[in-house]
Amino acid sequence: MNKVQSGLGWLAGKTMPIKKNKIVVTSYYGRGFSDSPKAIVEALLDSGKDLDIVWLTKEPTEVPEGVRCVEYDSAARMTELSTAKIWIDNCRKGAKYKKAGQIYMQVWHGFALKQIEKDVVDKIPDPNYENYAIRDSQQTDLIVSNSRHMTRVYRDSFWYDGEIQEFGSPRNDIFFKENGWVRTKVHQALGIPEDVNIVLYAPTFRVTQSLEPYTMDSHAVCEALGKRFGGKWIFVTRLHPNVAKLSDQLPYEDAVDATSYDDIQELLVSADALISDYSSVVFDYMLSQKPCFMYATDIEEYKNDRNFYIPLDEMPFPIAVNNKTFIDNIEHFDDNTYRKSIRTFADKYGMIDDGSASKRCADWILSKMEA
Repeated sequence: MNKVQSGLGWLAGKTMPIKKNKIVVTSYYGRGFSDSPKAIVEALLDSGKDLDIVWLTKEPTEVPEGVRCVEYDSAARMTELSTAKIWIDNCRKGAKYKKAGQIYMQVWHGFALKQIEKDVVDKIPDPNYENYAIRDSQQTDLIVSNSRHMTRVYRDSFWYDGEIQEFGSPRNDIFFKENGWVRTKVHQALGIPEDVNIVLYAPTFRVTQSLEPYTMDSHAVCEALGKRFGGKWIFVTRLHPNVAKLSDQLPYEDAVDATSYDDIQELLVSADALISDYSSVVFDYMLSQKPCFMYATDIEEYKNDRNFYIPLDEMPFPIAVNNKTFIDNIEHFDDNTYRKSIRTFADKYGMIDDGSASKRCADWILSKMEA
């Protein structure tokens, strides 16, 4: 669909009436049923209300009964958005028009370690991004925060002066629920025996799309984990969506590629240890209190590119810049020190996840629909 077709679709949508029970949901510009939007949809379905919930997706995806999928890259997307009472998204939406009476909830996609939005707009390749982001923020009615830290980031860096509610991160509610079934589901989907431990490697992307920073000795990592924690381990990789197409070029032997698995929260819940670098997944995973490690070979280069809101020496996770130090961090991992560190970090940055964020979001949405 080209820009002319898109523009005509939005113009046609301006003439269509709003359906008071319709909610249109998007995750990561059309990815499958995932992230905080997924958790909110599940809470809305639990409400028992008569709702028309639309999930916009670029790919075939399984959704629960009560949700219908619509192709993201189609004129139907404009029709659905133009006639919805509520929009939910975790990225910039890109809606050309928003009508009076429509409500837009923005839940974003993580606790920011690296700088984002206004703070790095001069480094974003797309020269139109700033105007696009400003329009999106002007359309937004609520940003959902999971901490004092993120509330400050949204207020200072999102061109936004509207309502912010510290409801918590809906996608993290899964850590507070009975989730043994998730481990079974993930192991089956990836073809991994349930008695094998998963170490999930989920680094963020580099603007150059280089794979050079991902030079980890996966075999040595699994051996070290077995030595320190016992059992058999398998290395599972999950690349950031921005470089997902490069996942088959990773150099790891006997590794399982989970980049195409829709919901990374299910991978996190199922993982027995996590390795990342500057990704927000480390802050989600700390809720599990299971071992988390940082492997970052390009700290100075990354500082020059994005820089950080939080000094890396304040992070509660053991950090290494090479394989030798990384293996040493595994072998000398102290669980008591680690748990104390994550509690201290969570308190300092006002992290508030408690398992009820999805319900808070659903209740807020329903209150706006009933107003």
